[in-house]
Amino acid sequence: MDVLRKPVAVYLLVSALAVLLHFWLSPFYPESWDVGDIWEVLDAIMAVGIVATVAYTLSYKRGVDSDAGTLAHVCAYTAFYAATVLAVLFFWNWFDELASGDEQSQTRNNFWPIINTMYIVLMGTVGWHLWRK
Repeated sequence: MDVLRKPVAVYLLVSALAVLLHFWLSPFYPESWDVGDIWEVLDAIMAVGIVATVAYTLSYKRGVDSDAGTLAHVCAYTAFYAATVLAVLFFWNWFDELASGDEQSQTRNNFWPIINTMYIVLMGTVGWHLWRK
């Protein structure tokens, strides 16, 4: 598993950076590029990152032993449940977008900024943790 740790860390960190930059800069280039097409590619990249993060945080949560202390338990459980909440919101919204196309309801569209922000923070944190470990 140690062989995959650094590549997964790089994947998570680079994907978080890509989502961050596109999230910030997309209002400035709507005439140049189709913002929706870029999000379609990023959504597929995000799906892989979310699955990897849920798997890693579950493994991390299970690996925290009773002697680790309260802070280790809180960190492990918080990371796992944050990844799980992100996975539920992301896949719910993404599958709806794939099924409905451009006709996704405004209510569902309102979840994307929350999902993107959670993704950036969680992937950055987990990626950095994997890199330092």
